[in-house]
Amino acid sequence: MQRAQVFTDRVAHATRPGERALGEVLVGALFLGLAAAAAWVILANPKPAVWDEARLLASRFEAPYQPAPPYGMSAQLVVIAIRSIAPAQGPALHEWVRLAAMLFYVGAAAALAARWLTSRALLAAFLAFLFASQYPLLWLSTELFAGGFLCLALLAHCAGWPRPLVGVLLALLALTKSELVLVAGALLLVWLPRASRREALELAGSFAATLALLLLPGITLFGPGYLTSYGETDRGFATFAQHFAALVAPFQLGASAPNPWLHPEPYVERVFPGARSMGDVVAQPGLAYLDFVALSLARGIRKAGWVLNWAALAVPILVIARRRAGLSLEVREKALLASFVGVLPFVMLSYPHIRYFARYYPLFLLLVLGSVERLAACTDRRLQGLALGPVAVCLAASLVCLGERAAASLAAVSRLEPYWFSD
Repeated sequence: MQRAQVFTDRVAHATRPGERALGEVLVGALFLGLAAAAAWVILANPKPAVWDEARLLASRFEAPYQPAPPYGMSAQLVVIAIRSIAPAQGPALHEWVRLAAMLFYVGAAAALAARWLTSRALLAAFLAFLFASQYPLLWLSTELFAGGFLCLALLAHCAGWPRPLVGVLLALLALTKSELVLVAGALLLVWLPRASRREALELAGSFAATLALLLLPGITLFGPGYLTSYGETDRGFATFAQHFAALVAPFQLGASAPNPWLHPEPYVERVFPGARSMGDVVAQPGLAYLDFVALSLARGIRKAGWVLNWAALAVPILVIARRRAGLSLEVREKALLASFVGVLPFVMLSYPHIRYFARYYPLFLLLVLGSVERLAACTDRRLQGLALGPVAVCLAASLVCLGERAAASLAAVSRLEPYWFSD
């Protein structure tokens, strides 16, 4: 019984509303303090924008910097809005964009967690993990906007917001990163069969209408290539070429081997001669593409292990405990799990960078902490003792590991590269 109360104060909430109010205040203060600290780190340590971040900051309503799906259209629209109201322009605009991306990401994630978790103690744990991960300080703002839109869309549906608004948020999510079209589609597949006919029409209709409203002007002006063109090539093939080259470049013996990110062509041509599209890559004799997928998957597992560290060990314990307790998946949990379909393009076209997991890390935390809360509320005390004790140890070890990493990074943030976040 005491172990259960370490994880959840559900009963106390029902009997002592004064303590519930105090918990809300304390968690709110914790969030504000952590967000203020993250904002200080960003503003006190300005960094020049590099690579994709520089391209994002150049967004405006004129070619060739117009908002377009291959460049993160929703994030571009946000940057254009920030430019119109921010008190800084030029290089200083970068910190305002990073600040806005951080606040959007942590705000949407915290709001979803507050709706998801009854226990304020677990909500405080969620915030501690989220900020200790350093994801709020991620240098590529598009990833934070993607995570923010994903959390906001899940919150909107979970909280019963008007279905047309949910559809609009899903469309913005789909246009934040190309692979998030899959995530938006997966969420629709989970939600539509469980909605009334009217709600389903409102949700699907607003989703389609928003996509049409945002995409048709670009298609009309620039043609169908507006949806996929990335410079002189296709976004998918360009992504594959760079990441394939990056995977095989460390195995080259020549000291003068070309930079795989800037000049991936020699690497791709050697293994996939004549390839100019992903169709050409997949159709190459000998199925060399499968070698890339295997390398990408192995790299992704290693990166995911680095992100989740000891917390990953809690997953099999919770899965087994939930099965024995008869706790089936709720609809909202199915939606979170469906969102992970967005990992597939990482493996098929690139390889999973650590920054790519930013959008899914809050969802992982909610699945773990939500399972803890449900197990703590079950009646099998023996099962609680066998499961929640080891889970507590795993989570505590994970938080210590994250804290040590964050302390080391923050101690050196002023002299680190613009893209200092581990990737």
